Amino acid sequence: MRLFVFLALLGLASATAFQDCGSLGTDVSFSVEGCSSPPCTLVRGETYLISFQFTSSVNSETLTVAASANIGGIEVPWPGLDPDACKGVEGTENPCPIESGSQVDWSMEASVLKEYPKLVTMVTFKLLDDNGELQTCAKLPAQIV
Repeated sequence: MRLFVFLALLGLASATAFQDCGSLGTDVSFSVEGCSSPPCTLVRGETYLISFQFTSSVNSETLTVAASANIGGIEVPWPGLDPDACKGVEGTENPCPIESGSQVDWSMEASVLKEYPKLVTMVTFKLLDDNGELQTCAKLPAQIV
């Protein structure tokens, strides 16, 4: 029992604090590699592992990832991201198609290009189902250095 509690706490410790922005999936956990509490410091030229764990609210043949940064009040899409989020669940217990009620463990690498400006922003990561509905949505402040 103690081992289970320790492992559960370890899992929580690796999660990143975030603002949920309309997830329809339940039990949503989100993490950005190297960031446990915002604002996350993202170094230009580095790559970070981004992860969602959630319980799907619907059956879905596909998952689509969308990410953006708010710059001057405008949502700017994160350039270079492959929108096929099914690639992020390949080799897991629940690959696409996703079944309602299944626990989904999704991850991908996101590059912070050297060309990005140094700024403080709000970043948003979303996973959308076949209907374009938000299975997950996480917002968190970040500083690009």
